[in-house]
Amino acid sequence: MQEQVMRTIAKRELILPGETIVVAVSGGPDSLSLLHLLHKLTPQLGITLHVVHINHCLRPEAPAEALAVKKWALQLGLPITVRRLHVGALQRKEQLSLQDAARQGRYRVFLQIAQRVGATRIATAHHRDDRVETLLLRLLSGSGLDGLKGIPSKRALAPGIEIIRPLYDVSRQEIEVYCHQQQLLPLQDPSNAKPTYLRNRVRLHLLPYLEKEFGLHIRRSLTRTTNLLAEDSSLLTHLTDDAYSEVSSVSAKGEIMIQLDSLLLKPAALQARIIRQALWHAGAKRIGLVHVRQVLAVATSKRPAAWCRVPGKIMAHREYNYLSIGPIMSEEAGECSCVPLQVPGRTYLPWSGQWLEANMISYGEVSLPLSGKDEAYCAADNLRAPLHVRTRQPGDRVQLFGSSGERKVKKIFIDKKIPQCERDKVPLVICGENIVWLGGIDIAEQYRITPTTRKVLHVKVKADE
Repeated sequence: MQEQVMRTIAKRELILPGETIVVAVSGGPDSLSLLHLLHKLTPQLGITLHVVHINHCLRPEAPAEALAVKKWALQLGLPITVRRLHVGALQRKEQLSLQDAARQGRYRVFLQIAQRVGATRIATAHHRDDRVETLLLRLLSGSGLDGLKGIPSKRALAPGIEIIRPLYDVSRQEIEVYCHQQQLLPLQDPSNAKPTYLRNRVRLHLLPYLEKEFGLHIRRSLTRTTNLLAEDSSLLTHLTDDAYSEVSSVSAKGEIMIQLDSLLLKPAALQARIIRQALWHAGAKRIGLVHVRQVLAVATSKRPAAWCRVPGKIMAHREYNYLSIGPIMSEEAGECSCVPLQVPGRTYLPWSGQWLEANMISYGEVSLPLSGKDEAYCAADNLRAPLHVRTRQPGDRVQLFGSSGERKVKKIFIDKKIPQCERDKVPLVICGENIVWLGGIDIAEQYRITPTTRKVLHVKVKADE
């Protein structure tokens, strides 16, 4: 077994000389064997070990187990950190299953300790049988390829810190034999013998049945399947990364923008992978197939302003030829959607976080062409104070510069392809009941500048500074 672990470490490049390794030790046969082996291999590998034990506060025997692990670490002359993790409280707070809460909480603690002690690797005792059980569990739950590839031999937990699994190619039977040969006395968790959890039922019932009906080689066959699936998954991940870079960009607001005509040319399976990656990058949590399908439905919708929400307070909404994925913005416009326009001066627009700069100038000071649509010159001879700036309201109508008649502002937004999520942020400069300027679009026809104009209102939208 020691030789097999050394081959795994070398082949999979799990450990480099000079590294500090955090070893996760529950006290069971797997983790105790891992600790014993790594301690024996320390001179050969040139590494430093730091033991970590977590008390999940779920069983009455947990404090005694923590004490036993502490004694083992001290006997080996190794530093140890013991932490309490209140899994029940974490489960209620984050609305997870008990097992998910325990797993996520453990890795958070491992990371904190690794950062504190300067470790670059966190070694856990997952072995070959764990990989087989995970494959069967995910087959039963309907997982796709990325789920069926199972447990990786290593993965990044944070920049510069990886989870590693030195027992990756070792069976549970080999571990039990090793414990007997080395006269190790591991702790036994009684919950592992109860068919309460699905993994226990797979271990205690399904796998023995498969071995009885299809031969003792079944575990090796399933391990080979996970290895092949992992290779295929790695290839598809590489292809997805290339395709994602091709069709996506990041907006000034940090949203993921996906070009729909490019996305929809891709095969359906690749579209789903691109959407999943975009959701991860946007900060979505616990993404499932149903969420990916919801977002794809938005992407293929005939409505130019379709949208949906996914876990993690993330919204995906269509903006004509773009799919925008990002955090749900707080609603501020309803609190203050109309403010007095300071002339001269700068007016803060709370609904968009921008400023509107306004000044009165003479006709001779007009400088054309304009720098962009966020700037306008309006004839001000007939303007009467006070002026206001507000968001759109139902029934707003205006005759824009060069148009033949009045139109609804809503129709103008649609024709100009202003995304629905942006329409309530467009500033409207108002004089009485009249719209003077539709911010970012155009001025009203009645406020066009002519050679007879004497006073001009110069307005310009600026980003928050």
